[in-house]
Amino acid sequence: MNDFSFPRACPANPFRPARGHLGPLPAGAQFTAGWSRHASFRPPNLAGSGARQRSETAFSLVEMLIVSALLSVIILGLMAMFGQTQRAFRVGLAQTDVLDAGRATADMLAREVEQICPSHLPDTVNYYTEIPPPPYVPLYQDLPGGAERRTNVLMELFFLTRENQRWTAIGYRVSNPNAGVGTLHRFERSGQIAANLPRLLTDFLTTPLTNLSRVADGVVHFRVRAFDTNGVWITDELPHNGNFEKSDVRWSTLVPGEIGLCQLKSNAVPAAVEIELGFLEARTLARANALPATARPEFLQRQAGRVHLFRQLIPIHSVDGRAYQ
Repeated sequence: MNDFSFPRACPANPFRPARGHLGPLPAGAQFTAGWSRHASFRPPNLAGSGARQRSETAFSLVEMLIVSALLSVIILGLMAMFGQTQRAFRVGLAQTDVLDAGRATADMLAREVEQICPSHLPDTVNYYTEIPPPPYVPLYQDLPGGAERRTNVLMELFFLTRENQRWTAIGYRVSNPNAGVGTLHRFERSGQIAANLPRLLTDFLTTPLTNLSRVADGVVHFRVRAFDTNGVWITDELPHNGNFEKSDVRWSTLVPGEIGLCQLKSNAVPAAVEIELGFLEARTLARANALPATARPEFLQRQAGRVHLFRQLIPIHSVDGRAYQ
């Protein structure tokens, strides 16, 4: 049977199709026939079918909106992940900087403090520590959990060392202790003869900070304790030999349970010195410096988690055991 049909008005005996047609018609082709003996062939509308195909395969507006929303969610998630990674990197970098500065400062102090040497001279201070007098106020920080508080003090340290017949006076002091945080400065007078030793402590206490060397920034805690030959914290006067005093030890009136003044003279030096340093992270220090001096201690009280502590016990090689008898 041929793949075309005649109109209903066509006679019972249809004409044969055109001789050029063999087999089924192409898709979309139309065959028309009339009373004429010759059939006409109309080719398919290829342009119309292509347009319909393209319209059937395109994305709708709803689909595009859904894809845009999904891409937005993915981008936001990636940005949040990258932000957390950046924050973690900055925190790790800040902690590394603080740890490096703390270790370097603690190592320098240890190398110098272990060389403390007694002068064996009357009224000459070999070792000196003191909590600054009022109006200085120590910084109290609430530890995580709120059950306890840490007391931060900024003490002054002075001692004598000897190399052959020459003496060196070394001191450490924190600038602006009333603000709760400051810069650790170093004092040094080298190449001194024995006759100059009695006045070196006064030179240390009266020298302005502008003439001292900067050591480390962001110091919130600098505590120094002296220990005797039995490993006991020195909290009382040492025995005097009747000729001159060997010590001046007093409890602090500002910080309960802490020695406010410790002076060892003549042949007395500590058998060991414990140094505790507290450093504030750089970003927290920048925020604290941006505040007025009156508001800074209140801000620092809430930053206990941003303080890194370093503590070490330093033995003194030139200790004279007779000073403790």
